[in-house]
Amino acid sequence: MALEWVGGMTADELNAIERFPVIAEEFCHLIDDCDNANRKQLVRELAMHLARLCEVAVRLPQVDPATNGVAHAPEIVAAHTEEWTKLSGSLRQILGPLDGYWEVFDPTQKEKPIFCSLAIDIAEIYLDLKDALKLLKSGAALNDIHWEWRFDFRSHWSKHAASALRVMFLISDLA
Repeated sequence: MALEWVGGMTADELNAIERFPVIAEEFCHLIDDCDNANRKQLVRELAMHLARLCEVAVRLPQVDPATNGVAHAPEIVAAHTEEWTKLSGSLRQILGPLDGYWEVFDPTQKEKPIFCSLAIDIAEIYLDLKDALKLLKSGAALNDIHWEWRFDFRSHWSKHAASALRVMFLISDLA
């Protein structure tokens, strides 16, 4: 497949930039309405949305940020923590006994598994995506927005998504 370059990016990267906020918004709406879904339906929908998110996020372009970062005010961090606590608790209730799983964080090293939570994975992804969507509406420089989207995916929520997808595929028939 030949790469088509448009304005310094491939057509594939431009497509990812266009699709990422749409798919992120769909995922956030699914979580916002998750109280209305049964567990089996929610697990299947989450798996489909997460797979699409990862497919698009992995193609986001590598760009240089226009500015030198953003400081997070303590009140913003506190609000984020409060929302995380509420959301992960709600998801734990919906997922019930299917919430917990065992994970080895570095499979190249011999280490003991750690008990993890699907609800926490989903809450982490959700909050990162909400932040990404807020940044898009903030009027920030496009390079800052695109850099942040890619950085957050690669450094944080991709790990939660990979773990969550693996677990959701395993439990989908049990939900």
